[in-house]
Amino acid sequence: MKMGVKSLLFASVFIVTGFSYAYADSMQGNSSMSVHNNAMNTSQISGSGNNGSMMNENNMSNGSMMGNNMSGWENSSIKGGIMMSGGIIDLSMASPVLGSQNAPVTIVEFGDYQCPNCDAWYKNQEPIIKTNYIDTNKAKLYFVDFPWAGTDSIAAAESSYCAGDQGKYWEYHDYLYQHQGGIQTGWASTSNLKSYAASLGLDTNQFNTCLDSGKYSDRVSHNREVGLSKGVQGTPTFFIIGPAGTTQEIVGAQPASVFSSVIDQMSIQATPEFGPVVAIVLTIAISALVIISAKTGPRIISRY
Repeated sequence: MKMGVKSLLFASVFIVTGFSYAYADSMQGNSSMSVHNNAMNTSQISGSGNNGSMMNENNMSNGSMMGNNMSGWENSSIKGGIMMSGGIIDLSMASPVLGSQNAPVTIVEFGDYQCPNCDAWYKNQEPIIKTNYIDTNKAKLYFVDFPWAGTDSIAAAESSYCAGDQGKYWEYHDYLYQHQGGIQTGWASTSNLKSYAASLGLDTNQFNTCLDSGKYSDRVSHNREVGLSKGVQGTPTFFIIGPAGTTQEIVGAQPASVFSSVIDQMSIQATPEFGPVVAIVLTIAISALVIISAKTGPRIISRY
């Protein structure tokens, strides 16, 4: 009798464990398939007409951008960096994070301060994304410099990090887009960049020394190379990375609804896998019963 109870309990352990892991594996498989299919569709969303700014061989023309087909990308994990199937998106020299570092979804924007479509996205779409996702700790944003519109773009990018030295990177970043003028018209000249620092109450001596010294020229060059290594062809270009490392590219100044669709889908797919957890808990519980039964044996109480 005692051996029969033990056998039954051990069989229960194996059955519950097997079904729990099978369930978790099937859920993960469905999630991965859904992510992959969605990536195929979203990767083809690209700016047309005035939705994107292009680089030509001289890095000075405007036009439309078309994104690469990303359907061959696979899932990967985030471990010490933002992972893609093609490698890491190096954010070591990107902007400070906007939002909570612990937010599950990461938005990486490659942009140029003189890019008119970056300015349009900043003014019309980013506020929606910020309110709905960044301020609610659902997503975080990094800005990575991708200057293409001329020397003033490079100077503007460098100046943002000089402002960052005084803890006002994002304030200066915003100020540049709020005061954007035409490409290479002088609004982002060195003298104007210095005046913007004064308007924001920065220590102008420190800021001016930083900008004049070219302290962050290598940082800006590095960020542009990061973009080129990921196939960025113009601005704005975004990479949205989900909690499991699933990555989707969005090209151009797309509506906030496009970003919402991608972020919401990634958030749904981040549902924890409870199968293995349930299996472990049940295994421990049933094992405890087996041990107890082995020591005490089953008790049969008869009533007459």
